[in-house]
Amino acid sequence: MYNDEEDNERYFSPDLLHVVRSFVSVATISNLELAPYGIRSVPTKTEDGIPIRKLYVTNLPPKTTRTELYGVFAQYGLIKSCWLKMGDKGPNKTPIPTYAFVTFSNPADAHQALEAPSHEKILRGRNLYTSPADSWHQPVEDADGRVCWKPRFSRTNVRSRSRSKDLDEGTSTKMSTVATLDSSESSDEEDVKSCTILDVLNRDCLTHILNYIPIRDIILSERVSKGWQIMVQEYLAGVRVLKTSWWQAEAARLTTAVLRRVLARVGDSLLALHIDHHWSALNDRTAHSIARFCPKLEELKIVGMHTKNWNPLLYGCKKLKNLSFISCNKLTDSSLVHLAHVDSCIEKITVANNTHVTGLFLTGAAPPQLSSLSFYNCYSLQGTVLSAAMDSLPNLTTLKLDLCPAAMWKIVPMILKTLSKLEELSLSEYMSSEVCFTTQSSDEFCEALTGLTELRRLNLSRNIHITNAVLKQIGQTCHKLEYLNVSSCNSRKNFPQPGVSDEGLAALWAGCRRLRELDVSYLAGLGGAGLAGQGGAARLRRFTARGNPALSAAGPAALLAAAPCLQEMDLCGCDGVSEEIVEAAVNALALNPRHLLLRLAGTGAAQAQEELPKHRLLTVNVADDLCNPNMRPDFVDRIFGNDSDESFDDLYDHDDFEDLFGSDEEIFLEDELDEYEQIFAYGIDVPDILI
Repeated sequence: MYNDEEDNERYFSPDLLHVVRSFVSVATISNLELAPYGIRSVPTKTEDGIPIRKLYVTNLPPKTTRTELYGVFAQYGLIKSCWLKMGDKGPNKTPIPTYAFVTFSNPADAHQALEAPSHEKILRGRNLYTSPADSWHQPVEDADGRVCWKPRFSRTNVRSRSRSKDLDEGTSTKMSTVATLDSSESSDEEDVKSCTILDVLNRDCLTHILNYIPIRDIILSERVSKGWQIMVQEYLAGVRVLKTSWWQAEAARLTTAVLRRVLARVGDSLLALHIDHHWSALNDRTAHSIARFCPKLEELKIVGMHTKNWNPLLYGCKKLKNLSFISCNKLTDSSLVHLAHVDSCIEKITVANNTHVTGLFLTGAAPPQLSSLSFYNCYSLQGTVLSAAMDSLPNLTTLKLDLCPAAMWKIVPMILKTLSKLEELSLSEYMSSEVCFTTQSSDEFCEALTGLTELRRLNLSRNIHITNAVLKQIGQTCHKLEYLNVSSCNSRKNFPQPGVSDEGLAALWAGCRRLRELDVSYLAGLGGAGLAGQGGAARLRRFTARGNPALSAAGPAALLAAAPCLQEMDLCGCDGVSEEIVEAAVNALALNPRHLLLRLAGTGAAQAQEELPKHRLLTVNVADDLCNPNMRPDFVDRIFGNDSDESFDDLYDHDDFEDLFGSDEEIFLEDELDEYEQIFAYGIDVPDILI
């Protein structure tokens, strides 16, 4: 900037360079604008148009006092107040000033102090950096140009005084006059204090935010400040549910030692604990840690742990009510026999994906409060053992035997005859009928249903033993039924049982008039004639019929007219459903207004060229196809056909296998089929036999 290109012969003065250099130094630090040739443009008002009276001063030397600041800035005009921000205090710390606010009575004096060169604002050998304070720190002028100096009392007192309308005008005037004459040091200090998140948000908002943060990070953040530590302690004392699934995002592995330290902080108030981390290093001491630090625990869910001993829970968690073990390979009956004893408070037991539990832990003194029993994919489960244990469970209201051995179906009628109080029943995933060489009649199952008069929820999905006779019996007996799922019941393979069709649904509507949810997906025999409702769909709210190739629009349209409370109808994958279903929905909403959702992805209505009818209460979804094509009745397996006996003939030579296993005459598969009946009598599944 020494010479300008337009005036290269301009005279250069060293004094001017000294002034400009000092101006540039101050302006750079104070974020002030620079004009050409080093002349600064110092603002007189803030961005909001408020006159600048208060200056922000930094680079203070240690042990600076207010008297010394008065001496530095008094040369520019009358100072209204001067306030110092001191650093942290402690037993071995000397508070050091960090910054200061200097307030002038006249904006012109503050402007002069800003324009003053830095060598005039030196204190103990340090150049004081000055800049205008932010607009919310500046004193405000009213419409008449009078300065509204902030009173000396705190903001809380200001709010309380403003709310008290019964104060007389003379008292208010006197108070404001006294406040104007006094120093506003404490008021300025209140303004400068930065508002933290603890001051802005209440405890409910902070608790909701902390729920999204891993509890390990919350515990580590206690050292931030004393106020934050108190808030974290209050939050940890209020934690009721702890799930370790958040540990999946952590680099460190979840070990028993880490879990013990976490439970030591939150276990005293914990009611539910879900150890559902997919990869952990928890050992047998985990049960001891839970029993020691979680005395009030009521719900415990364990996923994927290879731990056998859970007996310590008996001594510590005496209020345990809900117990779930998912994919725990080492779990056996001996692991549960002490937990499910007569003096325990267990009300719900769930075991899934297990190969060792047989049900023997229930044959002893089972807990009398046990009301829910669920088994899923338990290959070693024995039906005869469960049948003997049902006599000791008089209060059982929920029973789920899903994806159990095929021999279990023969024992199911014996089990149901002893459970007259059953409210929820699930018998799904019974599809392995290839091992059943004789056709099993559903008469025994229908006879067992006659005693289930209190049944409210029934899940029979993917069960090849469910026929129209079963639905007729349900309609005659289960008058309190609210939920029914018969999807994919004998619809893909040509078994001797005919499966579910319109005949069974028509009989169902006649008896189950409290039905709220119905799922009839993936049924080859469903054409729509059984969906008329006949007055039994008065309370129906959700209807699902996915992947039914024979279903037309006439059946669902009749159901819309007969179900005034229907809120959702899912027809994804039904090719025969046309756009007439939308017109029927519009007509039904005209008679019974309510919000209605139609899922028509993969149907003929979704491929219609014309625009579908609209209604303000109707939502038509043609984008999200929820139908599973592999479960459709007309699905063709192009890799393995219906007959897979000859699927590998072109890959292997039978002569090679005869040399290894022997001839066909030596294999016991050629024996009489009567031997298989003896195998089923012992509850052994044939596919489990290793040949």
